[in-house]
Amino acid sequence: MKLALALFLLTATAAQAQEARLWTLSNDKTLPEVVLVYGVPNSDDVVAALRCPRGTGQITAAFPVAARLADRRENDIWVDKIGRRAPWPTSVNVASGLASATLRGHASADDLDGGSLLTAEVATRAPVIAAFRKTGVITLSGLGETKSTPPVPLKQVRPFLSACR
Repeated sequence: MKLALALFLLTATAAQAQEARLWTLSNDKTLPEVVLVYGVPNSDDVVAALRCPRGTGQITAAFPVAARLADRRENDIWVDKIGRRAPWPTSVNVASGLASATLRGHASADDLDGGSLLTAEVATRAPVIAAFRKTGVITLSGLGETKSTPPVPLKQVRPFLSACR
């Protein structure tokens, strides 16, 4: 009985945390960067983040994955099992509808969750970003894990992309 109750509470807590996740746009014109984040506001619970320095036309997509590439620290720098220093090269796929792009990305140690944090840059003029502008749908994949999120409201997508150009 106690086990069933504990499992119920864990499931309820996870469901509540997931319900609290939403897309948040940070577009303060006094700041040099615009940010679009899917997660629980004002917390470390972030599923995916898109950011760009204003006017650069370059978006950096970042998302955590469970795969852990970091093995140990050497002189305060994370290294993998064969001794390569972070960040480690990896492929990241960004998709929106039928459009997708496989990009050169990087993985670094995710000290918060113990896995890896993947990042990749994509140009605002890329076909996948044109599809994202129309649909608000974006899927990020890397190291065998896919982050599917609810569509970003278009009232957040358009100001984000406009600030990035």
